[in-house]
Amino acid sequence: MTLQYTSPSTIPKIVADLRASFRTHRTQSLEFRKEQLRALQRGVEEFRGEFEAAIKADLNRSSVMDVSIVAHTIQGTLDKLDDMTADRETAGLNELDKSFVRLSPLGTVLIIGPWNFPVMLVLDPLIGAIAAGNTCVVKPSEVSENSSAAVTRMLTKFMDPTVVQVVNGGVEETTVLLKERFDHIFFTGNTMVGRIVMEAASKHLTPVTLELGGKCPALITEHTDIAVAAQRIAHWKTLNAGQACISVDYVLCPKNLQEDLIKSVIGVWHEVFGKDFRNSDSYGRIVSKKQFDRISKLLKAAEKQNKIVFGGKSEAGNLYVEPTIVTDVTEHDELMQSEIFAPILPIINYETFDEALNIINGQEHPLSVNLFSDNQDQINRDESLPFGGVGHSGMGRYHGKYSIETFSHSRAVMIRNQSGL
Repeated sequence: MTLQYTSPSTIPKIVADLRASFRTHRTQSLEFRKEQLRALQRGVEEFRGEFEAAIKADLNRSSVMDVSIVAHTIQGTLDKLDDMTADRETAGLNELDKSFVRLSPLGTVLIIGPWNFPVMLVLDPLIGAIAAGNTCVVKPSEVSENSSAAVTRMLTKFMDPTVVQVVNGGVEETTVLLKERFDHIFFTGNTMVGRIVMEAASKHLTPVTLELGGKCPALITEHTDIAVAAQRIAHWKTLNAGQACISVDYVLCPKNLQEDLIKSVIGVWHEVFGKDFRNSDSYGRIVSKKQFDRISKLLKAAEKQNKIVFGGKSEAGNLYVEPTIVTDVTEHDELMQSEIFAPILPIINYETFDEALNIINGQEHPLSVNLFSDNQDQINRDESLPFGGVGHSGMGRYHGKYSIETFSHSRAVMIRNQSGL
């Protein structure tokens, strides 16, 4: 399936038309927003099968989770929209005044989606933007072209074109798009492109939400239930073939627990995918040759150092990378220099809990930290670790009411009593 790119010359008019539409105040109406959400709901349901086929073609995995989460989010937003957008009363200058905070839509916003979850991570922020009363330009990823084409067809068919428009393309089209002035830019992707988005936004003083990633660690302690930890680590490392922003990037593990952990992780993988991962219908593939080549370099570096203890096979023809475990990893190894975004699991040994914390804190802020322990003192210590979208892992937040707040301005309103000054 070929993704039809948008002509760069049409992009300024697309943005201008959406901005003009916003200024008609149509999207201020809660009922209008609900109509758009219901239209999106119908579109997601009708295109469920097409999304499934597209994601299978792009990434060789199921889209059940993606579509289910989007459908659940739409319904939840519809159910609670009145409450989530209601004015919040607050104290005024005196008891005779009426003061409240009102969530006002920002205007015309840009949503740039990623290729790893090309349906869910485009439509999920769009739900919040629509619910908040904005007009929206949606830019799906050109890498996952089958999924992006399906999203484009669905949005074009079901959404009001004066509210939602889709722009498709690569670097050229995105560059032209980022030259336009938006009232908010929501970007999901890697840190390098996040910098480009933020620099472009700064020229118009446009606020941004950056959902990035980072090297998310899993910390194994002497107080860990190895079976439970292995189950969760194995799942996250192979979800979408490791191409997920909150995938476990590396494991910190005491040396004496390493063998049991490795055996348990391999056991989970074999239970889920069988002995031959390549022939499993549920094991994903790398999204593109460019990404495959990047991952191959990491595998070759680890193989050269004789550090691969499980897996390591790959096939360029079908973009297959076997789940791989690498041991004796240090902070200086190539695997530790950037987010892996692949089914490769490095294990770093440590001696003391403080040493493990120092290794984590020596990296850029991750999007998540996974601590496996039933020791309350260690759990309390974990509160000092960096967590969430901070620095290189991003900024801002969304989901549920936070999506609406992200795409809104909290406007202070005070109605003075007529007898006041």
